[in-house]
Amino acid sequence: MFQSKEIATLKTALTDAQASSATIAAALSEAQAELASATSINASLSASVDALTTSATESAAALATAEAAVIAADARAVAAEAAVEAQVIERLASAGVDPIKRDPVAKEGGTSLSREDFERLTPSAQSEFCRNGGSVV
Repeated sequence: MFQSKEIATLKTALTDAQASSATIAAALSEAQAELASATSINASLSASVDALTTSATESAAALATAEAAVIAADARAVAAEAAVEAQVIERLASAGVDPIKRDPVAKEGGTSLSREDFERLTPSAQSEFCRNGGSVV
C-alpha cells in the first residue's frame, strides 16, 4: 500500500493540477469573452462598411445627376448665347449696320496662337478663343 509520504505527494500534485485546471478554465473564459467582443466589433464594422458603401453609391449617383445638370446648363448657355448673337445681328441689320466680316478660317477653328500670345489674352478672351476652336502651339 501507499505510504503517507506518497499520499501527501499525490495530494499536493492533485491540488496543483486542480489549480492549473482552474487557471486554464479562467483563461478559456477570458478568450471566449474576447472572441465574443471581436465578433461584435466585426459585425459593427461590417455594418459600417455597408453604410459607407451605400453612401458612396448614393454620392456617385448624386454626382452623375449633378454632372448631367451641368452639361445641360452648359448646352442651354451655348444655345442662349447663339440666340442672343442672332438677335444682336438681326437688330444691327435692321438698324442699317453692316455685318462684321469674319474670317471663315477663324470661325471654323483654324486659328492657332503661340503659348506666349495665348497667355497675353484675358481669361474671357482665352475662353472664347478655345470655344471657337483655336489651338495653342
